[in-house]
Amino acid sequence: MEDFYKEIAETVKEGQPHIYRPLKAMRRKCLDCCCGSSKEVELCPVESCALFPYRRGRHPTMRKREMSEEEKNRAREQLRNLRK
Repeated sequence: MEDFYKEIAETVKEGQPHIYRPLKAMRRKCLDCCCGSSKEVELCPVESCALFPYRRGRHPTMRKREMSEEEKNRAREQLRNLRK
């Protein structure tokens, strides 16, 4: 919890705005709302909040892409060709 606020204080002290990706920004807002406690973010009871589905810092409907062996081999070959 202290690390969260320490990081914010350092960013403000330096006077440099820090730009976060949207999901990271949503996660940080949830942490701010829950006083920096990730456990409280997990236990958040406010289901009416617009950020509720994104509170874990992940898109709720996106799944990790599964690649077949053929697709993996094709991708490896394309990378090899690009590196030449």
